[in-house]
Amino acid sequence: MCVILTEPVDTVSINDRQSVINKMARIAEPGRRAAILAVARDLFSRQGYARTSMAQISTQSGVAHGTVYLYFDSKLSVADALVESYISGISDILSKSLSGSLGPEQIKICVHNILLYASKNSDIIRLLDIRANLGLDNVRPHADKKVQRILRAAITEGIRRGRIREYDSLAAAELVSGLIEWITRICFIWLKCDTSRFEKTAIQMLEHALIKS
Repeated sequence: MCVILTEPVDTVSINDRQSVINKMARIAEPGRRAAILAVARDLFSRQGYARTSMAQISTQSGVAHGTVYLYFDSKLSVADALVESYISGISDILSKSLSGSLGPEQIKICVHNILLYASKNSDIIRLLDIRANLGLDNVRPHADKKVQRILRAAITEGIRRGRIREYDSLAAAELVSGLIEWITRICFIWLKCDTSRFEKTAIQMLEHALIKS
């Protein structure tokens, strides 16, 4: 059974939030934003998203409750920022691992490195599942679009070089990223198992599906 989480009503009014933003827009500090995200991540991980409030995040990060809204307009926007950061990490891995086009060696490196990265960020993957429960899985994170662009470019170049089978490169990119995401959901949300159980099989499947023999 899927439990639908709802966002509690914050005690700070919209007018109050806007007033804070207008007065303090010039003194927003990146370091403070990072501190808020670090505290929120810890709270989400330890006590769950639903049991965490913006008031708790502001108290434990040492930021006034009203000031928190200078950086994030809701608890959900805090979670979204953590998700964006996680997915940006995946795009960085792809950028470093894919030199030009996609081939057997690049597939192995990418799958291994992404699953290793995911295992260190399993708490963020659980936030992705919460977004789905809130009905927000149709709102694609901005960083995910970059992941798709990198994969599509590598697949397109592989097809051009004759290394990759002829596919719709956009559809192929979506399927590749979807397989990896599905593995992380299985390992960190549903079965709670090690990614090594799926890594070899995922690599073999992608090689057979993509690489010309």
